[in-house]
Amino acid sequence: MRQLTSNVYVETEVRGCNHGFVTTSDGVVMIDSPHKPTDALKLKAEIARHGPLRYIINTEPHGDHWSGNAFFDAPVIAHEGVRTRILETDMAEHVERVANFGPEEAPLLEGYTPNVPVITFKNGMTLRVGDHTFRMIHMPGHTLYQAAIVIEEEGVVFTSDNIFHKVQTWLHEANPDLWLSALESLRGLNEDIFVPGHGDLCDKSYLDEQGSFILEWKEYVKGAIDRGMTRDEAALNLNGLIDRYPMDVGQAALAPMVMRISAANLYDYLTGAGAPPQPPSLTLRPRGV
Repeated sequence: MRQLTSNVYVETEVRGCNHGFVTTSDGVVMIDSPHKPTDALKLKAEIARHGPLRYIINTEPHGDHWSGNAFFDAPVIAHEGVRTRILETDMAEHVERVANFGPEEAPLLEGYTPNVPVITFKNGMTLRVGDHTFRMIHMPGHTLYQAAIVIEEEGVVFTSDNIFHKVQTWLHEANPDLWLSALESLRGLNEDIFVPGHGDLCDKSYLDEQGSFILEWKEYVKGAIDRGMTRDEAALNLNGLIDRYPMDVGQAALAPMVMRISAANLYDYLTGAGAPPQPPSLTLRPRGV
């Protein structure tokens, strides 16, 4: 783990979302959990060195943010939509996909039961643990159930997947206009140390680049629609976008699929056709993890 401040530790270099924990005078609060069971057990051992785990906060409904909850004995807090999505997940399929991440994972998944959020919020929530304040703010964009976690005493914000710092952005469930509004909400916070959902640490100076890429995606798909292209045609010829950023850790092979489903989602968003079907290989959806 990387020590970001005197009390905040983060991990940005494993497969799945960035996650971390905060040490307080009354135990530890974890923010998101590892995708792979082996990584979850390493994190569990690390947290045990710092004190008892009091809470887990999940920032969104994609499986790379909550799969590892099951390996920790602590109550989970999340947006109410995150709880619903986890409960709707096909757990047999979920386990099968995570098991395919490596030979060490399958034995750890025997009898897998998710650790589902038991405390939920809709617009926001404030949690006080020891001498620390955790402010959860609903910021839909990358998904409708996205939340930013502000640790006021540390000047740190876990932005979740509303920021992909210098790695390829997934827009497969995105509402681009809400996402741009979320970026402005992040800009308005007092804190300036950002732990993005994916990629290395950053600050407010990256918000313009993230917003510009979302706008570029939206304009590309709008242009395809204006030229009379079909949904499938709009998902082709994406080299200019696919080459812009690398995929995050362990996801290089997914790049063509991510481009296609991102374009398809934006096509449906802009035409009002509804959400696209999700392919079985999608590893960030709860039903496809």
